[in-house]
This record gives sequence, C-alpha cells and structure tokens, in this order.
Amino acid sequence: MSENTLSSRPVDRQGEAPSPAAGAPMALAGVRILDFTRLGFGAQATLICGCLGAEVIRVESTTRPDPIRVMPPYVPEPGSHGEGFGAATLANATSAASPNRGGIFYKYNTGGKRSITVDARHPKGLALLRDLVSVSDVVTESFAAGTLERWGLGYPEQVKARPDVLYVSMCGFGHEGPDTAHVTMGPTAQALTGLTFMVGLPDRPPAGWSFSYLDHVGGYLGAVAVLAGLAHRARTGEGQHIDVSQLEPATALSGALFFDALVNGRPSRRPGFPTGNRRPASAPGGAYRAAGEDRWVVISCRTDDQWRSLLTVMGDPPWGADPRFSTFGARQQHAEELDVLIEQWTSQGDRYETMDALQRAGVPAGAVQDAADRLERDPQLAARRHFTMLGNDEVAPLPLEGMPVHMAGTPVHTGGRLHRGPPVLGQDTDAVLTELLGMKPSEVEALRAEGVLS
Repeated sequence: MSENTLSSRPVDRQGEAPSPAAGAPMALAGVRILDFTRLGFGAQATLICGCLGAEVIRVESTTRPDPIRVMPPYVPEPGSHGEGFGAATLANATSAASPNRGGIFYKYNTGGKRSITVDARHPKGLALLRDLVSVSDVVTESFAAGTLERWGLGYPEQVKARPDVLYVSMCGFGHEGPDTAHVTMGPTAQALTGLTFMVGLPDRPPAGWSFSYLDHVGGYLGAVAVLAGLAHRARTGEGQHIDVSQLEPATALSGALFFDALVNGRPSRRPGFPTGNRRPASAPGGAYRAAGEDRWVVISCRTDDQWRSLLTVMGDPPWGADPRFSTFGARQQHAEELDVLIEQWTSQGDRYETMDALQRAGVPAGAVQDAADRLERDPQLAARRHFTMLGNDEVAPLPLEGMPVHMAGTPVHTGGRLHRGPPVLGQDTDAVLTELLGMKPSEVEALRAEGVLS
C-alpha cells in the first residue's frame, strides 16, 4: 500500500463504531459522577466512564479554570492556524481568548461531560456541592491529597450526604506514605518512576517521554477503580473510598528492567544506556529512514527465519552472506554496520510499501505514523470509526478520538449519553441545578448574582 494511495483514499470519520441493537442502554446508564478532576490523570478516568454512558458532571471554576482549558494548542477559529504546544503558564491562562478551545482539554473531556461552575469557598457553594453529592453515585477528584478535606467535603462529609457514595480520589503519590503531600504532574511523575531514565539515544542523557503517558495509564486505572467500586456496591450496597496512585502503575511499565533489578540486583545503568533505538533482542532492529522527508519504517528481526525473509524481500544483496551477519549473535555484535546497509535499502522505498512487503514475508515491520497519518490516512482506524465528529456551542465538529472498545450489547460513544463534544465552561449549571436539585430559575439567578456560581 503506497502512501499516495493512503493519502487519496477517503477516510469517513462522520460515522460511529458498529452499534448494538437500536435503543439498547449504555453500560453505565443511570450512573451519575460528580467530577472534580482536572488536567489529564483524573479526566481520562471520567472520560471513559462517560463514553460508557455515565452522566459526568464536571465541577469547575470561572476564576480558576482547569489549566488544560487555557493551555496551547488551542482549537483555531475557522480559517486560522493554531499554536504549537505550550505550558499551562499564568501567561497562557490570562492570554487565552476563550476557556473553551484548549486542545488538550478536548482530548480528555469528551464522553458527554456536563460543566457547572461553583465557588466551593462560598458557604452557599459548598452547600450546593453537598446537595449534589447526595444525588450522585460517584465523586471523583484528582487534586493534591487532602484538598477536599480542607474544603469540608472529604469522605466523611460525603457519607453524611449519601451513605453509599463511592469516592475515587486520584493523585500522584496516593493518600498514604511519606510523599503524600508532594504534588506531581505527568512528566515529573514519569521521572520519579524511572520511565524517563529508560528512554533516549545511546550514550546520550535520558530524553524522557514526549507526553504525559502516566496521565493515560493512571486514568485508565482510575476508570477501573470506578467500575470495581460500582460492582462492589451493587453486590453489597456499600460505598467506599478508593485511593488511586499515578506513580505505582509505572512499575509494571518498567518491564524486564524492574524484574532484573528485583531478582538479580542488577541496575539498569550500563554502558551506552539508554538503549533508545536499539532493541537488544532484535538484529536488525530499529527505525530506518524511508523515502521522503522524515519518513521511517520500523523493522525487528528476532529469528534466523525472519532474517532470511528480510534478505529475500531486499533482493538477496551480496552482503547478506557476510560472516558478520551469519548468526543472530554476529548481527547483534555488528548491529551498527548492519543498520547502515538496511537503511540504504529502506531509504529508497515508500514506508507503507516496505511495511506491507515485509509483513507479507513474515518480517515484523511497521510504518512510523504521526498524528496526521493516524487521523487522515490510517484505513484501520477509519474502518473502526475511531474518530467521531463532535462539537459544542463554540466549536464546530472536530474529529475526536473514541473509546478503543466496541460492545455488542451496549453502545459506546465518544460523545457519551449526550453525543456532544467537550462542554463549554459552565454551560450546564442552570440545567443541573434545576433538574437535579429542583431549584427554580430565579433561585439560580440569585446565586449567580451573589457570586456563588463562579
């Protein structure tokens, strides 16, 4: 498959994943989550729950908006070009034209979430939040440990409002231990767990991960915590406090290096570490240049059969019989010389055509894709309807990524129960207070005039 073919092939992102029988309820239909999460870690958890049908009500602030609402890149106005990635700085927060165009906010806040604004520091605002706890199944938050307790809305107070409430609190170090009071962000958490140390080019300092990977992993485990708590309550009628740590999942992600240290007492630091492009169990193995600017293809040969198949696809070059490459061990020993020869071949061909030819021959290979490739040219994601067009009151529909789960009996939707994109800040305040708490519109307006709903 050539890249030109991929580029010209229409990719239909308008539809949805294959759906169950018409009218089937979503898996978490009837579950209400009062959501205090911010940034990525906690928001990823409630996004998943929303895509599964939970009603997720984000509690936000107009004076202290979620940093990713005002962090570049922003969804641009039609016909304009957006900024590149930027930090959640005060300058960005104050210069943002709108709190409803943060691109990273869009990534973490699909799922049909609703947004209300309440000032928890105001006594009447805190009273409103207690009332909302009383009509919610789950309370989620991702503040620094102890924040809700300082507000007067810790777990004991929640239980007074709703005895079987499920309280899922998510923070970097969890809520016990000597480091509990420390605040982490995704990149700092990755550094502390050793993941940053593992990534980079040989003989260079660690390069780290390009995005907050532990926000995703921790968020998925946060969603598992919600589901497990709901299952326990369905069985026993009891709620509970569930404490989710962002750092601890990284132990599993450390893989064999962590196990090697545990069993053999052998540190991961060694000459040339980090390993970067080199997989020790592959020869040849790595990312090789393909035709075109910044185009790459990954090849990983781990057996002699794969090596011979690679040579066949390459047209059996004479150097294939060189004693330096006759065995797996020899190829590992002369990996750098071998990489040069492999790249002389890969650099002449289209990355997708090379990938397909090698895969047909049984050689593990893959084209290196960037975000535009996955969005616009990936036929597998298109076939899975991975991107769904969703917008809101301020932004026209955009292709937003969905849940990588299709359920035969219950629908899953990127836009959740509302089939809507990420919420405009505070757009659901009036509806939530009148629908769930039975307030009159005049009462809501009076609270707004007092500054309670800010």
